[in-house]
Amino acid sequence: MGNRINWQTYIGVVLLWFIQLGMAAQGMPLTNEAAKLCQQKSYAAALKKADEAIHSDAESRDAYTWYVHGFVHKEIYKEEELGNRQSTHRMQAEESLLRAMMAENAARHEEMIKLALKYLASTYYNDALQSSQVISGEGESTPRKLFADFERLMNVAVPGTDFLSYQKELEKSLGQHYFAMWQRDTEIAKWRELASKRYESIIAMDNTDSDAYYNLAVIDYNRAVFMYRKLGPDTDMFDAITLQEEASALIRTRALVNMEKAYALAPEKGEVVRGIMMMHRALDHEKDVAYFKAEIERLISEGKIKADQHK
Repeated sequence: MGNRINWQTYIGVVLLWFIQLGMAAQGMPLTNEAAKLCQQKSYAAALKKADEAIHSDAESRDAYTWYVHGFVHKEIYKEEELGNRQSTHRMQAEESLLRAMMAENAARHEEMIKLALKYLASTYYNDALQSSQVISGEGESTPRKLFADFERLMNVAVPGTDFLSYQKELEKSLGQHYFAMWQRDTEIAKWRELASKRYESIIAMDNTDSDAYYNLAVIDYNRAVFMYRKLGPDTDMFDAITLQEEASALIRTRALVNMEKAYALAPEKGEVVRGIMMMHRALDHEKDVAYFKAEIERLISEGKIKADQHK
């Protein structure tokens, strides 16, 4: 599956600042007590004090009060509801942290507020990737919505974030899931088509993504293989010729074309070199097979790929 974001280093920094500011805040007894209790992991008591603080005329105007309130909810979410996509604590943490960003003295606490928001954003991203691996017939609304929440918070936490790599990771995760669904029942063309569309969308975003071309090639190559497997002793001769021609054309005009694009972008990636060799073998291109076989041996001798991966 796709890479997950891990913000443990950032959260350690946030907690340190949280404690320091909690000790330094003046005239905010409820907020300070909530911070102290949260530090002690007495979350229920901390939340009670934090709730009192945001309803206090004396403390509710301060960004730090809303930050502490959001931080306590975030810690409860992390301890008790991590992975729960409907977590009320995550939603409340987000609401309070965004409220802190709008307070008059937000600039003083902006860096630590943004770090906490970045953590929450990461949980939406990880949830999006996880949900992309379990969707079935209901469509992609859940991972897409979770990803939109990730983007929304990251735009506040880190303005100007480049989302391309994250977008591609989600598309790859969806593509992997659809491909696996198709492998379970190759007669259901919908899954194959959805997998192809996800990799095509990656290429539309970034036409230098060799993995996307490789995966598209693998899908069409496997489709051709499944067509060959339909041939049997009872297959009508003319049907057999038609199937063979269709499978060969699929490899030649689609699978090989995309694998060549992958190879042009990653000429020393073992799986790509092996893939293009296998496609030439399926098409009886003996000279090309010999060339790419020699390339694999060269890459192995140079230590760029492992021999046991290319037997």
